[in-house]
Amino acid sequence: MGLDIPTLFVANIFVLAISSVAYISVFVRSQGDRYWLYWIAANVVLAASLAIYLSWPELPAHMAIIPDALLVLGFALRHAAARLFAGRAINRWPFGLVPLFMAASMGIGHVSFGYALTNIVLAGLAVLVAWEFWRDRGDRLFSRFGLVSVYGLMTLSFGARAGQGMLASDQVQSYIPYDAFLEMHLLVALIHVIAGSLFVLSLASERSAEALREVARRDPLTGLFNRRAFETQLAQYLGRSDVAVALVDVDHFKAVNDRFGHAAGDLVLKAVAEALAAAVGAAGHVARIGGEEFAIVLPGVDVAAAEAAAERARRAVENCHIGHGGQVIGVTVSVGVAHAGEPCETADDFLESADRALYGAKADGRNICAMGAGAAQQYRRGIAALAS
Repeated sequence: MGLDIPTLFVANIFVLAISSVAYISVFVRSQGDRYWLYWIAANVVLAASLAIYLSWPELPAHMAIIPDALLVLGFALRHAAARLFAGRAINRWPFGLVPLFMAASMGIGHVSFGYALTNIVLAGLAVLVAWEFWRDRGDRLFSRFGLVSVYGLMTLSFGARAGQGMLASDQVQSYIPYDAFLEMHLLVALIHVIAGSLFVLSLASERSAEALREVARRDPLTGLFNRRAFETQLAQYLGRSDVAVALVDVDHFKAVNDRFGHAAGDLVLKAVAEALAAAVGAAGHVARIGGEEFAIVLPGVDVAAAEAAAERARRAVENCHIGHGGQVIGVTVSVGVAHAGEPCETADDFLESADRALYGAKADGRNICAMGAGAAQQYRRGIAALAS
């Protein structure tokens, strides 16, 4: 069977139906993800529109508005699905385009201009759907760029048909002219439906896998990076001379657990984590590396800036007051800081230097920041001591 226009219509309807079944099976397993319902609804509405085009290609003008409006509604539903997929609220105004489009189409009274209007509106909606996927490109998931591409392709096809309606009105004698433009458009639509369905499912799978990887990198109590993630981050900065690492230990944490209980201890750890994260902000990375011990990586800092950042973090914790059982728990931390100095650090040397500084802070009375030397600085000091 050749890919003539009726065959292409049937193929598009068939793929929309099959992808809807796939979406339903995914939704059944993850019923909290409402965006699947919108993808399904969009496919059903679009399939209904194509079925009308196929069955009644010569509808009178007042009836031809119905399949056109269904197309607009289908892409509005896709826009809603894309926003929900991204965790954003649904914009209601694309749905408002449907009655406005119908009113405008009835008022035009010219087949070719109505045809152009339909495709202009659809091109705009396709751009909006593509934008919803593009704006979250920071996650670098491959399927996202595939979706942007297929909606971009659909935009170009709608745009070409809009140009046909405006510039070649003699070719548009019915609301759905059976010509080479339609054949090409249906072929593009078929590619769009097949690839778009696959990319949507693939993107959902990629995002789930990424979420699992992120969970594996996070401490379940505080939500901070765990030790493995901290070591990975630190490794990325080794070899630079403008990096500092700070080790942070909660003072007298065992006494908090003994006096107030482990539930209170968990509250203290959460409060410390929030205070450290707020104090460091985008300037560094905070992790919980075990028990009551935290770590901070500070890239792009000199010694003075590293000391200042560590002191801000210490004060932020000191200002915490945790309510528990009608009592207020105060908390402080001791901080040991090491700065690379020169790009010749290893992770073990770096952490050992910060650890020595931390023990120095504890020995000096706790609730203070102590600055240690980086491995390069220690090496120079050792050479100087031998020379003397």
